[in-house]
Amino acid sequence: METVSSSRSSRLFLIELICAVLFFSLGSAVCVQAFVQAHTVSTRARDLSFASAAVSSAANVLRYAEDPEDFLTYYPEAGLDSDGTVFLCYGADLTPCDEDSAAYVLRAEARVRGGAHRARIGMYNAAGEEIYALELCWPAPGEEAAP
Repeated sequence: METVSSSRSSRLFLIELICAVLFFSLGSAVCVQAFVQAHTVSTRARDLSFASAAVSSAANVLRYAEDPEDFLTYYPEAGLDSDGTVFLCYGADLTPCDEDSAAYVLRAEARVRGGAHRARIGMYNAAGEEIYALELCWPAPGEEAAP
């Protein structure tokens, strides 16, 4: 009789141990998923913060520059496309770099239309997805601002 009772208690203990392992496995899976989601949100927030600061800075330079060449004076690492678009590449460490190792690209396009300067400045990731963009409009020198 003693072996039957010992066998039953061993089975119950084994079932209890399996349930505990299963419970902790599910809990750890949820925790890992939460940490992955937190990392993703943190990375996106860092990218957005960097992009908004870089685009705002570029907008100020572009707003007060006479032409794209002045922009290139302020950002010597920047390049100029054949269509007049200025671009500036940033590496994964968020510092300016060459086009081959770029993780982010800032593009600024400015035109004069109807007596006003119009510009679009955007930051893009390596996949070409837009992270942040800003559109500007300001009067050309000697013109009055529209209300």
